[in-house]
Amino acid sequence: MCNDVAQADSFNAFILICIIVNSVCLAVTWYSEPDSLVRAMEVVNLAFTGIYFIEMIIKMIAYKKTYFMDGWNVFDFLIVMFALIGIISEQVFNIKVGALSTVVRAFRILRVLKLIRKAKNLQKILNTFLLAIPELANVGALLFLFLFLFSVLGVFLFSAVRL
Repeated sequence: MCNDVAQADSFNAFILICIIVNSVCLAVTWYSEPDSLVRAMEVVNLAFTGIYFIEMIIKMIAYKKTYFMDGWNVFDFLIVMFALIGIISEQVFNIKVGALSTVVRAFRILRVLKLIRKAKNLQKILNTFLLAIPELANVGALLFLFLFLFSVLGVFLFSAVRL
């Protein structure tokens, strides 16, 4: 039964929709946001962690040993395990892992890259981007040089200005 569920297009579509909605929820944050929003986002985070945990269990039962042969499954497994460790440490042991929890949530956004497997045009765009990275590194280094020069110039010109 788990194999049928794991192979079903509707299950995969549901997980992809969850990934997109989760990414949008992770983007809804700003400085000095209301406490009610923080609590709501914690509940949403728990819900998505539960959904991803159930997905992981279904796929582990369905694929057995071959579950860990796929890189995306290993990535999902690590993200879910780190999220569960963070939740357990905060809820049971009362250990605050605030910044680490945020990093794990940020890695969850990378699950959106699963969409690339489905769309061939997105694969072409990603391959083009990956081939352009060396040139982008050169342009980035040049922009960093300009940023550094302007920051030195700004400190030199405006260091005596009072607030």
